[in-house]
Amino acid sequence: MKFVWDTSAIINIKELNGDGYSPAHSLIKDLSDGWIEGSYKNIFPSIAVFEVAATVSRIHRDGRRMLREFYLLDENSVIYPVDQKLIENSAQLLAKPGYDKLHGADLIFACIATIEDAYLVTLDKAFSKHLSAEIRVIDLNDSSTTPNYRVVFGI
Repeated sequence: MKFVWDTSAIINIKELNGDGYSPAHSLIKDLSDGWIEGSYKNIFPSIAVFEVAATVSRIHRDGRRMLREFYLLDENSVIYPVDQKLIENSAQLLAKPGYDKLHGADLIFACIATIEDAYLVTLDKAFSKHLSAEIRVIDLNDSSTTPNYRVVFGI
């Protein structure tokens, strides 16, 4: 199994609710602890490094606290290059219905999920709205208080 993590989901790993729960943290822990059975690969598009840094800076400007460091890379993780090869492999997707409705870097995340035949992990409703027939979306909004995403894996 492969999982492409968009920036909203990466940030959510560190953003716990009032009860100390985060659906993204729960999912990444379920994968690493083997709660979700099978081998897996977490894919972090390289553009997310910059988006996460910008988001953390905004959080700091808003007077909230969050560590800048994210220790997500392990033997089951890769930084996915946003390069000419990705552009070439994505060319046929860019104007396709649904993909053409995405904003900014969302198109990059959707293309990678398509090319890699991966789940797209997100808190952004645009993916479910525009691409639910094209890619497998794990919308963490549906798991805001409990790990409802486990249904996807028959748990």
